[in-house]
Amino acid sequence: TQRNQQNVGNLRVDDFWSAAREIVAQCHAILKPGGHAIWVCKDFIRAKKRVPFSDQWQALCESVGFRLVCRHKAMLVTTWEEETLFGVRFNKKERKSFFRRLAEKKGSPAIDHEDLICCVKI
Repeated sequence: TQRNQQNVGNLRVDDFWSAAREIVAQCHAILKPGGHAIWVCKDFIRAKKRVPFSDQWQALCESVGFRLVCRHKAMLVTTWEEETLFGVRFNKKERKSFFRRLAEKKGSPAIDHEDLICCVKI
């Protein structure tokens, strides 16, 4: 299949980070001091290992002049239990893509949350 070269996700790694740095730097440039940028990121799997993309994105933000205010985990999996007439039932709801669920079913490491990276321009 032919990949759309205008999609930043299809760039080579060095091109991706160059483009990402430009985006983050431009966001930093248009904000007033004290302005906030909030990024929603998620790690991914490459060669059966988890890549800490959220940590890398935070480092990129800090390298252009942002300071981390806080970082939250937005859970993609919720579990709860409820009592029924037949005892306790355990429930689980996943807000993951079909492809992520399929990969995990085949043994890929689980990714159960996204990261909200909250930064301020200093």
